[in-house]
Amino acid sequence: AISSLRARRLTLPGCEPTSDQAKEFSLITAMRSWNMLAQPVACCRFHSYVKDLRASAKRLDRRKCLQTFRVIANAQCRSCGMLCEWDVDEDEDEDRDDEQEPRYCACCSGRYIRPIPRGKVSL
Repeated sequence: AISSLRARRLTLPGCEPTSDQAKEFSLITAMRSWNMLAQPVACCRFHSYVKDLRASAKRLDRRKCLQTFRVIANAQCRSCGMLCEWDVDEDEDEDRDDEQEPRYCACCSGRYIRPIPRGKVSL
């Protein structure tokens, strides 16, 4: 599956594709911060939120192209592929060996967060 993905161009060349599980986690995390009208025909609260998510995605799809849309990330979890922000202190070397102080992924709790090499964050 990854070899077929490699044949297509990734938005961030040099990084791994984000896993479906990580995408779902980030969507569920976003939905948990919403206050929405209850869906009387939904089987449960979760599927009520999924229905609202679907409606939101349809509205976004109908919008004009957003040429200024950019990925905001400078690091990636090597375990699940989630993109994230790597907070670098002024006196901290961005290219340091992160075995000294492991960074943990908010999605999978893996400790494989690595900075994206400069020049790779193009979108």
